[in-house]
Amino acid sequence: MGSRNHDRELRQARAAYIGAVRRFDQALRRFDESDIPMDPGPDREPYPWTAHHVALILELRDSIIVVANARREWDHLRREWFPPHG
Repeated sequence: MGSRNHDRELRQARAAYIGAVRRFDQALRRFDESDIPMDPGPDREPYPWTAHHVALILELRDSIIVVANARREWDHLRREWFPPHG
């Protein structure tokens, strides 16, 4: 792979990471604004979660996984590439 192709892959990986971080930030903000009862409450049964609450939690989980994967890919491209000998 030539330097130009590698540079393009690095730009794409960086952009993917930035996009993933932005989506995570949006998911985190929606979670923060949702008032999901995280405290189990005083009784034997926890405070209830709605289907919307569960969807927000799953979105948050999925978005942080995408951040981790995008960062690992970008790090790999930055560290593991060696320029071709010319």
